[in-house]
Formats: sequence, structure tokens, C-alpha cells
Amino acid sequence: MSLSGSNTGALLPYTALNLLEEACGRAGISPEKITGEVVFKFLDQLNLTLTQLLNRGIQLWKRQQLILPCYLMVNQIQLPAGTNLVTTLNRRSLSRIAGTAFSDSGGVAANATDDNFATICTQTAPNGAIGIQCATATVCTQIGILSGGAGSFGVFFEYSNDNITWTTVSSATVTFDQAGEWEWFDMQGTPVSGALYWRVRSSGTVPFSVEELFFGNNPNEIYLGSWNLDDYSNMPNKFATGQVVNYYQQRNISASVLYVWPTPDMTARYDTLVVWTTEYLDQVTQLTQGLPVPQRWFDALTAMLARRLCRSLPKEADFSRYETLVNEEKEAVWLAESEERDIAPVNYDLGVRYYTA
Repeated sequence: MSLSGSNTGALLPYTALNLLEEACGRAGISPEKITGEVVFKFLDQLNLTLTQLLNRGIQLWKRQQLILPCYLMVNQIQLPAGTNLVTTLNRRSLSRIAGTAFSDSGGVAANATDDNFATICTQTAPNGAIGIQCATATVCTQIGILSGGAGSFGVFFEYSNDNITWTTVSSATVTFDQAGEWEWFDMQGTPVSGALYWRVRSSGTVPFSVEELFFGNNPNEIYLGSWNLDDYSNMPNKFATGQVVNYYQQRNISASVLYVWPTPDMTARYDTLVVWTTEYLDQVTQLTQGLPVPQRWFDALTAMLARRLCRSLPKEADFSRYETLVNEEKEAVWLAESEERDIAPVNYDLGVRYYTA
């Protein structure tokens, strides 16, 4: 006998308003006492609770993979705003796909693949494509764009075997503030048999312009060890050049910075850093917003807010419920933390990393 249901595991949207009503109910705050002041206090406590969740360091849903470029003679790499901690970092090197460059909207196509960052292929009209024709069908796993000027574009990564029918592998939106900025993209779903033609098609209001367009495959990744501050600061020559082998993360208030060593030189000009990070949880500023947590944390978050509101709003709440709310929070958080896991083998890190012995 089958059970009725959607079989999607979905719930009705659980917004900040739903959380407010349920948490207030548990704390003994009746609906008529939910004033504007209570709402402001609730939002403050909610965002403080999200910060507390971040500090637990177990939010698997806030892991993010980044592909960061290496710039010639630059040993400081700015991480995107919202990055909390780098958990692992690999250096990826690629083989460059050989082929004849083409452009369907003007410009010197050969300048896009000549391994010379001083030359530029600037198309004469927007919404054009720049690519390469290979001698034999070739697999492409990563594409890099070194901008030739400022502009915002939709970019489509496509392949063909006849230069007539094109298939899109993936797409993205990019904004370049100036010339000389790298953006790198993984090609998920590239055909196993490869293709004779690969191109980047742009969509925008200004012509597409690139200093270099890199089509690559055969990625080789090397794990990079992290340094503590003592190890990095005691390096006698921080501008020694080569391919990156170590890094130190400076965790600033607004955005973290990676100090890499050695400083990338010409041997590293097409290297990328594949970074896994944990991110900050998004703040909630409106009651209509959804919560930046997965469904498995809804009850725990509600229990945490109920206990916090009972403590922070003594006039509106029933403080006699406080001990009960503490115990409910412990149970709900324990259950949520127990489920915040994957099934991979566990590796223990003693965490002796901040200072040398």
C-alpha cells in the first residue's frame, strides 16, 4: 500500500516570520506583545545566533569551491567577501589545448591564444565568439579568460564538430573592472569524445576583448600546506619566484587575504588555486526572508531563538520557561549537530598550527 505525498522532502517555506511566531510562542510571548521593538530584537538575536552557528565550524552547507588565478609577481590574493576560512587548497596546472584561433566578430584572433599578455583580441561588435579549431577531437576541462578591457558579459562555453551546430556546456556572468583580470571556469559535462571546435560566446553591450583565452585539459593538482604566521613571517625572501607551494591566510574583518609562496612567475602564469572555504551565513533583515540554513536545522534554530528571546525580553516573555527552553535547545542542537556529517572516513588534526613549538 503506497502512502500519499509529494516524495520531494519539501516543506512549506519557513521564513523569519514563521521562526518569530514559533520562537515567541515557546518563550511565552503572546501575539499582542510582538511589537516593532520585539521584531528588531528578534532579528538581532537571529543574526547573532547565525554567527554562533558559524563558530561551531560544522556547517557543511556553507562549504564553497573557488578557482583563484595566479598573477605574475603578486603574492597576495584577495579572497571574496564572505569567506571565513580556507579549509583546503590545491594548485592546479593544466595542459594547453593546441589549435587555430578564430573570431566571428572581428579582432585579431591569433592574439587570444599567442601566450603573450601584451597583445589583445578585441572584437568589433558585441555578442561575438572567440575560440579554437583543433586538429583532432579534444576534451576541454577548464577555460580561462584574461580580460582585455572593462565590461560585463554573459559568457557561454560551447563546442562543435562542424562549426555549425554548437552545444553549450555551461554559462556564467562575469564583470571585468579593467584589463588583465583572470576568470577561470570548470567545464562540467564536457563530451568524453572531445570536440573539434571550442569557443567562448559573449553576450553584452560592448565588444568582447581578451588578452588571452586559455583552453586546457589534463589537470594536475598538488596539495598546498598552510603556514602559521611564524613560519610565513620568518621566510627570508618572500618574493622568491616559482609555482606556489605554501600559503598563509590573514583573516581580516572585511575580506581574508592569502599570502602565497613562492611568488608566481612565468612558470605559474596559467596555474590556478582550487580552494575550499567555509563562508559566513547571510544576515536576515526582513521577516519575509527565508532562513540561510537547511531544513535539518529549523527546529534547532527555533529552540535557540526561543531561549535567547526569553532571556533578552524579560518583560514580554515568561522567564519561568527558561530552564525548559535551555534543555529543549540542548536536545535540538545535539540532534542537528549529529546529522551535520558526511560518511567519509574521519582524519584527526591535532590543530597545533598557530605558533611553532
